[in-house]
Amino acid sequence: MKRRITVLAGILVSIALLFYALRDVSADELLKHVGDADPWLLLAATVVATLTFHLRAIRWQVLLRASDGHLPFGSRYAAVCIGFMANNVLPGRLGEFARAYSLSRIEPVSLSASLASLVLERLLDAIVLMVFLVPAFFLGGVDEAASRTLRDFFTVAVILVSLALVTFGLLVRFPGRFLRLAKTWSHRLGPDRVADRVTEILAAFVDGLGALRNAHVFARAMLWSFAVWGWNALSFYLGFLAFDIRDPGFEGALVLQTTIGFAVAIPSTPGFFGPFETAARLALELHQIEPARIISFAAGYHILTFLPITILGIWYMRRLGISRREFGRRSAPAETST
Repeated sequence: MKRRITVLAGILVSIALLFYALRDVSADELLKHVGDADPWLLLAATVVATLTFHLRAIRWQVLLRASDGHLPFGSRYAAVCIGFMANNVLPGRLGEFARAYSLSRIEPVSLSASLASLVLERLLDAIVLMVFLVPAFFLGGVDEAASRTLRDFFTVAVILVSLALVTFGLLVRFPGRFLRLAKTWSHRLGPDRVADRVTEILAAFVDGLGALRNAHVFARAMLWSFAVWGWNALSFYLGFLAFDIRDPGFEGALVLQTTIGFAVAIPSTPGFFGPFETAARLALELHQIEPARIISFAAGYHILTFLPITILGIWYMRRLGISRREFGRRSAPAETST
């Protein structure tokens, strides 16, 4: 029931945001801008965006090596494709779980450790995206209210990410204390068999945060995170050029992907239709770009970059014999345990 309510809320949010993004925009204007777009630049943007997932698979090895050693690139890339495909087509935000579960099916990696590495990866993503938001503070022609809103958002994000980083750092620095406390309370609240299993899962989760134990490994993971998002911003910039959006430049692409990155975290439909387009409009209207051109770019870029990773993910699922039902069966206990 909880999952159904979440799915319904996501649908309603997406519909509301689509109406907001499309306000005062006519279908004729949208079609005109789509027809005028440069197909070769759109193709280049799609290729660059799709290659981002290769970089994600490379970075994942840095995070996994601390606890699980070297894993083949092909296995990591297959799991990445499956995870992002799941976010695009399946309800309930199963993407991260699907990615971790797929890797645990392919390689001898515990599900909890794999999930922990992805939690840390998301933390690194948030840090990099906040850094890329800084150029927005220096954009010319932005009204004072918009600038103040960006700064307030940035401040809140810094506080939340810092708290998360400190918390994970303490877990890694003092794992014994944390696990003893978790074991004590697990035995008080449930049967011994369940408590021992919960403790085992938490131990694997803490082990999956191993990249925080080594400053060199953490620095490498951070550098790869900048590479992932810098490369991804290039795809946005090529999309700008395809729709003759030139004023924001590459700095505007960095700001836009940060805006979208945080917007898609809210409840929505699979594929994030609604939050994506609304975030694009809010970010690019700061540059006095006409709404019809913004939405044409956002919809065209969104759909074209949506298709390749979705097709790849479905292909890998079928090749590896992984079914959608497995995600549903395994995600419930994982959510309860973590």
